[in-house]
Amino acid sequence: MNRFILLSIIMLMPLCLAQNVSVEKLLAYNKWSSEHQRVYLNEHEKLFRQMVFFENLQKIQDHNSNPNNTYSIHLNQFSDMTKQEFAEKILMKQSFVENFMKGASQQDNNTNANHNEANHNDANHNDANHEMQLNSKNFTIATSIDWRSRGAVTQVKWQGNCGACWAFSATGVMESFNFIQNKALVEFSEQQLLDCVIPANGYPSSGCHGGWPVQCIDYASKVGILNQDRYYYFGVQMQCRVTGTNNGFKPKSWVQIPNNSDALKTALNFSPVSVAVDGTNWTDYKSGVFNGCDSHVSLNHAVLVVGYDEQGNWIIKNSWSTLWGEGGYMRLAPNNSYGILNLGYQITS
Repeated sequence: MNRFILLSIIMLMPLCLAQNVSVEKLLAYNKWSSEHQRVYLNEHEKLFRQMVFFENLQKIQDHNSNPNNTYSIHLNQFSDMTKQEFAEKILMKQSFVENFMKGASQQDNNTNANHNEANHNDANHNDANHEMQLNSKNFTIATSIDWRSRGAVTQVKWQGNCGACWAFSATGVMESFNFIQNKALVEFSEQQLLDCVIPANGYPSSGCHGGWPVQCIDYASKVGILNQDRYYYFGVQMQCRVTGTNNGFKPKSWVQIPNNSDALKTALNFSPVSVAVDGTNWTDYKSGVFNGCDSHVSLNHAVLVVGYDEQGNWIIKNSWSTLWGEGGYMRLAPNNSYGILNLGYQITS
């Protein structure tokens, strides 16, 4: 036996006896905490995090031992968080989502009125044509599509301990459309959206507690979205550093995707789509086709749909770094899994 492992086992034996935890699990914790550079405030917090880790590890082992599951889960950067902490730090706050959804139809009417008024009739006409195509039964949908293979998707990013997924979903849809339109793959600034898409500028967002991608698209159409290297991401909301308009990318028009699978597939034949989903149970996804949604869906997370495969599984780009999922991506079961069809937006010009 490796000398280091033997010494580790000897040192861990008292902890094993005190916490009724196997040596294997303590070794797994030490390896994980070293890889993720975990440093805690004191021994009490460390012991608490260890117990949370052990519970999550047991859940992972139980899940992966079931041959009927269509996906695997694993240890990652969230493995010492409780489910409640994950929801509070990473997802949008439930109170924000509920308040926003109550006034969503009114906000959509205001947003659509604003962007229709701001743009030329041609852009509005393009919107109408695009909506007709999304609802058409005559449009030939590709068997599968993946915008990554076409070079239209930027690298996977990491939102940190800030529920700014809405800003990442928004930059993602704008980055891809910009590539399709201008043949330039440029990363846009999530921090600008986090700082500037705020109530003071007419958008009922809540910073790291929540926001909506369509608000970001509307903001960018008026002000312009800067490149990321001009407005770096810090993962906390700060004072908006943009005054007036700039020479950044400005979408002209966009549409909400009808709530059905064919419409979303049709939309994806044109470009990636920003969607809201229920990310509550996504914490430790590793690979495979994710399914098994709870009966109650809460739209508390925003992602980018970059395509679908021949089986109809949605290909999702997340903002939880490449440590999560299939290099930062997920394959989500067909149809309305986790609310993916409920609220999607696509830029059209």
